[in-house]
Amino acid sequence: MSQTDKKSKRKCYFVDPKVQGALVTRVVLYWFFCLLTITLMLLCWRIITGPARPFYMHFDDMWFFYGPAVVASLLLLPLVVVDIIRLSNRFVGPLLRLRRQMRALAHGEQVDPLGFRNDDFWREFADEFNAIAAQMKHLSTPPAAEEQESPEEYAAV
Repeated sequence: MSQTDKKSKRKCYFVDPKVQGALVTRVVLYWFFCLLTITLMLLCWRIITGPARPFYMHFDDMWFFYGPAVVASLLLLPLVVVDIIRLSNRFVGPLLRLRRQMRALAHGEQVDPLGFRNDDFWREFADEFNAIAAQMKHLSTPPAAEEQESPEEYAAV
């Protein structure tokens, strides 16, 4: 494995608990409310179209017929959550690196050029940040002594 391959390999996918945690919570809530909506729709359909019987019998029948689908969706839920975490890392990770570099630049520290991985979102942010960092570096370095104008040159103008 080359050095660039080692550098581009992700070690941690859950890097911003606030953003990624909100996305995971959203996915789980969507799954739950989707299941609840389907259950209520099926229950109403069974009550309207089926024979008259006690209310609890509908739940027993529904669990018998649709329980395996609920269990299958519950088994797939962790895969969806992991996929959301991995996908969100492609935009949360670059923003985390960008924020870290911006803080360093704001504190007057020297920053290396920023680069994102090939599969990251918003790769152009790195180019724009690097241009700003180069401009800041150019503005913060004093001009060379021979390039400075002498006070006599100002008076001549």
